[in-house]
Amino acid sequence: MKNIFTLSLLLGALPAFAAAPKCQTQIFGQHTSRICITEVPFQHDYYTLSVDNAVILSAPDDYIENVSLTHTIPEDAGVEFPLSNQGVPTVTIQGGCLPVSEKQTAGSKTVSVEVARVCSFRWGNEQIVKDLRFSFE
Repeated sequence: MKNIFTLSLLLGALPAFAAAPKCQTQIFGQHTSRICITEVPFQHDYYTLSVDNAVILSAPDDYIENVSLTHTIPEDAGVEFPLSNQGVPTVTIQGGCLPVSEKQTAGSKTVSVEVARVCSFRWGNEQIVKDLRFSFE
């Protein structure tokens, strides 16, 4: 009984630590991209990029600003992401989620506060995310 009580306390406390991810979706051509941000108070936010229901990357906010992932397609490749097959031997996913800051007054000081992130990514020649804005309070 003690274990059940402890487990219920832990599960009840989880929402206080991690909020449900904030997600947004964009469609370009036949491809659907989704970015989700998982926020945990006083820790890093994690950004997850999925394309066509496949997770492509997950990175903390410090490393999501300028992403470049390069893949050389083997000649005998049997399984590739459809967007990797662009007729070239090497394809790169590039982009990021850049911070947007505003000057705000805190007491007698003026400080810069991050109020949003704007995400854009390309997979080779294909745009998969463009100017997707996440605003923060």
